[in-house]
Amino acid sequence: MFLHLILLNIEPATLCFRIIGEISVSGATYKFMEFVGSTVESFSMEERMTLCNMVIEAGGKNGVVPADNTTFKYLEDKTSVAFEPVYSDGQARFQSEYRFDVSKMEPLVAKRMQRCEDRQSIYIGSCTGGKTEDFLAAAKVFLGSGKKVKVPTFLVPATQKVWMDIFSIPIPGSGGPKDTYARLNVPQVCVSTTNRNFPGRMGHKEGQIYLASPYTAAASALTGFEKNVYEGQKIFSKAGSRDVCNG
Repeated sequence: MFLHLILLNIEPATLCFRIIGEISVSGATYKFMEFVGSTVESFSMEERMTLCNMVIEAGGKNGVVPADNTTFKYLEDKTSVAFEPVYSDGQARFQSEYRFDVSKMEPLVAKRMQRCEDRQSIYIGSCTGGKTEDFLAAAKVFLGSGKKVKVPTFLVPATQKVWMDIFSIPIPGSGGPKDTYARLNVPQVCVSTTNRNFPGRMGHKEGQIYLASPYTAAASALTGFEKNVYEGQKIFSKAGSRDVCNG
């Protein structure tokens, strides 16, 4: 499966939600997905990791972004072992090819069937949403607003290194990173940067999990409602982050 993504200013999580919405949660079952285009080329390694990590949510076996200077720079202090990058050549055959113009793509949230407006907790963490850049994105929203969060907000670094990287980031009203998981012990609602919202995925089987990007989750923490994420747009634009939504 070949996915060509053009133009900039979009978050990996939103892009993944859009792709999965197009091909379905089984559309890449046991398939290999390759991502190319100017959008992917602009992504950092952490953003590419999120993109490739989430192919499993479409049933994919693995996700690949062609190695480039971003890849090579990332590996400079990671290994001293010689390696040779492998690319799809002109004779490579793909079962299907998709092209997405992300210039007008707005933030997306993957939700359960029932609708509940009140957001009782926010979770920013996991392999897809707990990297250093994810917390920096959320911090721009929090610090740019100058307000306290309105609902319990859990920040859970994906690794010890991420914890050390972000330990000094001040988050108004949250007390900083937590070393506990935002488990849903009761049927409450949670906006989460994790990659799955199956029943029972975060604890209680009746818990309502709305999957979102770090920007959307942070804006939801400030407003108390996922639907008000566009109010958050003014906040993180002022904070100097990328303009990830229209309006």
